[in-house]
Amino acid sequence: MTASSIDQLARKVCKDRVGTNSQQLLLAAGIEQQVPSITQHSANQHDSSRLIMAARMLAETQPAYSDVASNILYRQLCSDTYSALGLTTNTNDMYAQGFLRYIHKGVQCGLLQPEIIAYDLVFLSLKLVARLDHNLAYTELQALVSQHLLKEQGKCFELPQYAFMRIAIALAIKENQSEQRVAEIYRLLSVRSYSRISPKTLSAGTLEQPYFRTVKNDQRLRLVN
Repeated sequence: MTASSIDQLARKVCKDRVGTNSQQLLLAAGIEQQVPSITQHSANQHDSSRLIMAARMLAETQPAYSDVASNILYRQLCSDTYSALGLTTNTNDMYAQGFLRYIHKGVQCGLLQPEIIAYDLVFLSLKLVARLDHNLAYTELQALVSQHLLKEQGKCFELPQYAFMRIAIALAIKENQSEQRVAEIYRLLSVRSYSRISPKTLSAGTLEQPYFRTVKNDQRLRLVN
């Protein structure tokens, strides 16, 4: 027997986070702790949204819940992305494998520059540092999800480090540089604060121009040269 999906999600995102408690999170979301269920279901977007709202409310007086909100949003982003890329089995190389599928999907959908495929994507996928996604504050991640990460039919299929590598490849293309240079640019971008990267730069490598669509509504991400 397993607990309900929303109970499970609350426990996971509060686990090992000092100053947070899953029962408090559920209470803030107006959810009573539910009885165990024979059938296990994954938490859906509605469940995630309810917990995010509760975590953000709690974060006003208990800052530790800001990380909880970010964690929930990131889990939903990963679920959407891996589903869109046809990845269902959780493996150690899932992040790297997803990058390869993401590039090909982006090109096929007409959202990414086809020149990107000319690079050694397997080599570059091994340079991705997935754990850096967890350094994002909730407001940063939410801005990326809502305004900058690539989507198909309203669903994201791009993760933050995928976006950084996509930007690095696009900049290297302009310089006619090798994969080694791409990896160097990626390393520099991946440790930089998202708030110091312009929306125009965040659209590098795409065939759409989200910068021109969203800059009026995005005052947090400023151009820094």
